[in-house]
Amino acid sequence: MKMRVILLSCLVAGCALTTRGPAPATQPASAGELPPLGAAEDVDGSEVRAPITGTCGMEDLQHFVGQPRVSVPRSAVPENYRVVGPNSVVTMDYRPDRLTIRVDENDVVESLACG
Repeated sequence: MKMRVILLSCLVAGCALTTRGPAPATQPASAGELPPLGAAEDVDGSEVRAPITGTCGMEDLQHFVGQPRVSVPRSAVPENYRVVGPNSVVTMDYRPDRLTIRVDENDVVESLACG
């Protein structure tokens, strides 16, 4: 009875029971696991592209990445847009027609994305 109480206490408290002997062998990777990632150079010259989704027109504005935010002409920005800085509080709703302009602490465009 006392042993049951001790075991139950250990299980409730999250204690682990250990046994002596050799450490268990590591399990081989299952067939469903992904292989390890290769070096970035491995994709050089391939047709890997970042997915582009939404209808905000961000594809035509990507050349402004790395430029000051004020260099993005207002006429090129859709009616529905927002500027997000490093300390901005934003909603997490996805709006495919809204352009999100992310800027760094120096007001330089880091990315342009729909959402």
